Amino acid sequence: MESVGQLLRREREAQEKSLEDVAKETKMSASTLEALEDDRFSALPAQVYIKGHLRTYARYLGLNEDDVVAMYLRFTQQTESDELDEWDAVELELTERKETASRRWVLIGATSVIGVVVLLVGFWWIRSRGPEPQPQTPVAELEAVTDPVSEAAAPDTTIEWHKLELMAVARERTWVRVAVDGTPVSDLTLEPGDRRLWEANELFLLDVGNGGGLELYLDGEFIGTAGTGSRLIEGLEVTEEGMSR
Repeated sequence: MESVGQLLRREREAQEKSLEDVAKETKMSASTLEALEDDRFSALPAQVYIKGHLRTYARYLGLNEDDVVAMYLRFTQQTESDELDEWDAVELELTERKETASRRWVLIGATSVIGVVVLLVGFWWIRSRGPEPQPQTPVAELEAVTDPVSEAAAPDTTIEWHKLELMAVARERTWVRVAVDGTPVSDLTLEPGDRRLWEANELFLLDVGNGGGLELYLDGEFIGTAGTGSRLIEGLEVTEEGMSR
């Protein structure tokens, strides 16, 4: 009876793909792929991620993911309830990270509200004092100042303000949270091919669940991916100068 590892190797060789080809496309290491093909599951770093690796490999080869996982469970004499699904583990970690990030955004929002209140109170206090008394100008001097012949035209001091545009394009499935100029505006999961566009005066702040799976474009120019690999990226800042962490 063919094992799950033998199935993966046979299908890969039939497609004339090397382990290096698969590693480059799936972001898995060649040693992990080799262990899967040799059915050496105990050599993998954590049992909880084995099904996730198998699903990724099967999807790349065009195989049915559920069938491949079922073969693995039969081969190792496990049942579906014996281990935590890889996506469950990832979602659990992301949920914990989201709760931490949510508390941080609440603090940022409260600080912003306090700042606005302070500014409004200061403005009201200044207005309540009334205008400062102005010294009287002699009539002769006033006529000289307002003489239309000698009065120079005031220069145009209008400043054209440019808003920043940030576009995110998902290469892989990823969660992303975005704040614009200190205000949270998005908290969503993007599927491969999804695009989102935001505008800001000065600053975008991002948390990304799969850094290497999200491309960023500032004012139409590609500025890179949010990170490398599938690591969670927190506190990524994007300004007119580019990205910084």
